[in-house]
Amino acid sequence: MPDALVELNQELAGSLDTEIITPDSFVQHYAEFLPRFIANGNPSQDTMYQYCHKINQFIKWCISRKRHPLNMHEYQLRIYREFLLQQNYKNESIQIMLAAVRAFYHTAFKMGLIKSNPMADIFAPPVANQEALLSFYSTEQLAEILKVFDNESDPFIKYRNKLIVYLMGVEGLRNVEVYRACLEDINWEAQAIMIRGKGTRGRRDPIYPCERTFALLKQYLTAIPADDKHPVKKDGALTPLILSSSNQNYLGRVSRNGIRFVMNQALTACNLKHPGYSCHILRHSCGTNLYAQTKDLRMVQETLRQKDPKVTARYAHVNRRLSHRITASLVPEDTL
Repeated sequence: MPDALVELNQELAGSLDTEIITPDSFVQHYAEFLPRFIANGNPSQDTMYQYCHKINQFIKWCISRKRHPLNMHEYQLRIYREFLLQQNYKNESIQIMLAAVRAFYHTAFKMGLIKSNPMADIFAPPVANQEALLSFYSTEQLAEILKVFDNESDPFIKYRNKLIVYLMGVEGLRNVEVYRACLEDINWEAQAIMIRGKGTRGRRDPIYPCERTFALLKQYLTAIPADDKHPVKKDGALTPLILSSSNQNYLGRVSRNGIRFVMNQALTACNLKHPGYSCHILRHSCGTNLYAQTKDLRMVQETLRQKDPKVTARYAHVNRRLSHRITASLVPEDTL
């Protein structure tokens, strides 16, 4: 980066005089300002990466139509929403894309560059509440997924991949929580792990994994091939727990897409990959299987760390649908 551009970035980011920030400079350097207006001023590195990626897509769309992003009105942004739908993106993906663009305009509004946020009332289509019969994996199916990794010759990769399945499918973690996990979060004496939640990095919730998960965690940590030549890459002052095996980021923090890639490969290998299924199905599997074993919604709610009991109640609903075939009483005699 040229020295003049570095100086400009520093001037824009650090100056208290917002008059020097023009619409053009804001669009070019929005990533300098965005963190101050999202996630309570403390967004994670992953959140910034996701938002910037989506905002860059949007800016390119504006430029391709010879429009300045800060001169767009609500009607034109609704056309952008239609464009995303026409590209056959999933509703979940459109939600993230529009949330990023909404944050872009929210920041511009807060900085006085526009009079209002034209994205304020534009939202993605609702995401379907997945309560279908196959929206979770049974414990037997989880075992099939784990067997896929038995053929892996590198113990580091084998135990890492199995640990990912355990953390999501047995302990109920989200993809982002697995991604953010750090070695410093483990309390070996209490056999607990502090989880960095899906919100800001400041909030941490404890989980108390089963003995098998902790045993697998120890196997994985022992198998990490770190040495003087290839040390584990620190993330600031923290040590990432789930490490990448790619040449580009060897022994650095694995990306969320990297976790998805590992899981998608395993699900495909054992014929359990279905359209629309993602890593989050493993968390649903934890909730559904745990309720089937315990019939205790409060326990499920605490395990998944869900604030709203209505969200947890869906696991009981799925269990009732599976266990009670209520139409059986309607079957006429002599139909078989």
